[in-house]
Amino acid sequence: MTTGLLMIYTGPGKGKTCAAFGQAMRAVGQGLRVCLIQFVKNRACGELVSLEKLAATTGLVEIHQVGSGFSWQDREMTRFRESALAGWQLAREKLDAGACDLLILDEFTYLLHFEVLSAAEVLPVFRQRPAAMHLLVTGRNPGEELLAAADLVTEMQEIRHPFKKGVKAQKGVEW
Repeated sequence: MTTGLLMIYTGPGKGKTCAAFGQAMRAVGQGLRVCLIQFVKNRACGELVSLEKLAATTGLVEIHQVGSGFSWQDREMTRFRESALAGWQLAREKLDAGACDLLILDEFTYLLHFEVLSAAEVLPVFRQRPAAMHLLVTGRNPGEELLAAADLVTEMQEIRHPFKKGVKAQKGVEW
């Protein structure tokens, strides 16, 4: 019997989403059904395009981009909250239905960090998921309660980044 894990990819370094997408590819390679919900990003990137192709050929991947983008300006927070809550409702439906083996909530921690939701609201829902369902949460600042509840936590730590040398984001590397 599979034991569903709560996994967190966090930290200030680059690569949390990319690692989660890699986890999705690993799962699909083993015949598992994957559902991905992106809570902030709302644009195409290389790994998303790859997963879309994998979804089309295998039928094992479901992708939802509910995010309103990267801007955290006050005027954008209302839109962020609305899209985040809609995404949370979708996530709850996926958790309740048990229709996937791995549910990825990409950049979900921002909902906790910006107090759209609280750990007290989220953790009971996470705990009530089907016993064999894996749940992977990504994002910075997950909070102590979520970290304590996780079975696996990986922190991405920046050692060096080309942005600091003036190198702009590059196709195939950052997106």
